[in-house]
Amino acid sequence: LDAAVADSLSRSNNKIGKFNIILDCNGFGISMIPGLSHVKRLFAMMQDHFPDRLGVLMIVNLSGPGQLFLKMIKSVISEAVKRKIHIIPDNDNGRDMLEALVDEAYIPTWLGGTDDYAPDAKVVYADRLCSEEEGREYYLTMPYHAP
Repeated sequence: LDAAVADSLSRSNNKIGKFNIILDCNGFGISMIPGLSHVKRLFAMMQDHFPDRLGVLMIVNLSGPGQLFLKMIKSVISEAVKRKIHIIPDNDNGRDMLEALVDEAYIPTWLGGTDDYAPDAKVVYADRLCSEEEGREYYLTMPYHAP
């Protein structure tokens, strides 16, 4: 997210520092739903470290378990964030919604667009990856989030 915000600021002459997310819930099952305490902690960290940086969250392929999870998290997010969440249907209306929210050049090919960028996280974030143990240590010592 740091890189996305920095890129947005760079391309907009420091006017826009937001990121947009297309979240594909294909394959999301009931066993993947985290506990509410973990969700609250995640949203607290996002708010503390990326305040008002979310542009829009577009959710595609939302399954039954995904709908259940979305209903659960809506109880812990602000109205301002709720207004940024868009469920994209899998039909022509969905394509129209995407085009209204995102420039067509950035709609991925797997959603009917022309953007074929497929990042390899291990390459893109090679200099930022840490072990599970290092991640836990960082999390436990972060201001505002230490248990």
